[in-house]
Amino acid sequence: MRVSGTTGRSMLAALDAAHPEWRPLLLLVEETLREAERPHWARFVPELTYQGQAGRPWLDGAVITVDPGLIGRWVRRVVETAAAVGTDADPLGRAMTRGRIDPLSVFETALSQDGHRLDDLARRAKDNRGALRGLSPLMARPMLQACWRAWAARGPVPWPFGHCPLCGSWPVLAEIRGLDGSRHLRCGCCGSDWQSDLLRCPFCGETDHEQLGSLVVPDSPQQTIEVCDGCRGYVKTVTTLTPIPAEHVVLHDLATLVLDVHALEHDYRRPAAKGREVAVRLAAEPSWLRNLFRPWR
Repeated sequence: MRVSGTTGRSMLAALDAAHPEWRPLLLLVEETLREAERPHWARFVPELTYQGQAGRPWLDGAVITVDPGLIGRWVRRVVETAAAVGTDADPLGRAMTRGRIDPLSVFETALSQDGHRLDDLARRAKDNRGALRGLSPLMARPMLQACWRAWAARGPVPWPFGHCPLCGSWPVLAEIRGLDGSRHLRCGCCGSDWQSDLLRCPFCGETDHEQLGSLVVPDSPQQTIEVCDGCRGYVKTVTTLTPIPAEHVVLHDLATLVLDVHALEHDYRRPAAKGREVAVRLAAEPSWLRNLFRPWR
């Protein structure tokens, strides 16, 4: 399926037509894309105080001042939407209603993608089906994308690491971009974009061309799978003239699922663990500031 140059809405429609069984997920993705466009997220973006020394993601150690009511409503909306489209998110909703878990704690944990904390929250919520694990990236995406929009405006920053410079996640796509064929890695969580060497595994750093290769999928000349025989990792690679919009990276990831299947059939895997851990803390806005912005919601 070719998706280059299409809009987010048409991509969602094409994915829905091709994969009606994905409709619950696509409805959640659409809700997240719509929420990420709302302007209030920009005011929560913290000051970027450093430029990722020694591979430390920009978000690590950030204190994000938020409106607790707004964040709570967004987290609940994700859970309610998930329950409405048939996913097993009811235990999460009940746990929030009964006060067993706090939506702000859920959001803070989603931003850092701390697996141990996510599992602890899931146990408290009696979420035995992994709903929180699945929903947490969607909850975090509007905030992460707001940070990327704000911080990327400072201009390109050298980033020689395989994990995302903003949130520490592994890339889901690589773009071979423009007339010069430069390689850019793309994060599926926040949409970050960073340039990488053409011959380098983002996961283990392997540069030996004898350990690196590619799988070609029939009928997909603009899409390949770069593989590493050292760590058995892979990254899907697409040819583009211009950058994929940050908010559409997740759609391109879904639209190229056939590449994931092809990689798995050849015993290549995405790393299970996050590329680099981050610690994020939420703080509540002063009440006078929340009141100041309330009329514009």
